[in-house]
Amino acid sequence: MIWAFAVAAAAILYLALRFRRFQSWVEPALTIVVAIGLAAALLIWFVEERAPSGEVVVQDTAAPALSADNVELSETEAIVGQTKTSFRVTGRITNKGTVPMQSFRLDVVLSDCPNGTCREVGRDDALIVLRVLPGESQAFSTFAVFPGSDITPVTAPEWDFGVRDVRAYGR
Repeated sequence: MIWAFAVAAAAILYLALRFRRFQSWVEPALTIVVAIGLAAALLIWFVEERAPSGEVVVQDTAAPALSADNVELSETEAIVGQTKTSFRVTGRITNKGTVPMQSFRLDVVLSDCPNGTCREVGRDDALIVLRVLPGESQAFSTFAVFPGSDITPVTAPEWDFGVRDVRAYGR
């Protein structure tokens, strides 16, 4: 079908080059051919989009196979990065579940606690994509950024790490 519009456009251009009287009709004729082609393409697109595929889609509403209770954080630490507001966070994650883990979200909270009185400096989270088989553990590394922590310097940092949005591999 596209070839028909291409042939029509080529014929119009040929006639315009060959015959002087036809040149005044070239622009309106090409505009009409292009408009009909676009309308046909949109019609085909909408018809194909709504056509049933014949496949029945069943949504998996089962509970996730892994949760934050099935993983354990250990050896977590934060080291000052290249800037005063960024920190390299490293640690190990252990999969206590029965299925492989694909990813998790690490929550990081930085507090300043001089003389036992704490104030929260900031929060950050990072998506860690790491495949961990059941019963195994792996090291991870990411960065956490706390804008504004350079304005009021942290003298006694306290860190709180948490895990959420644990995803099983293949789900």
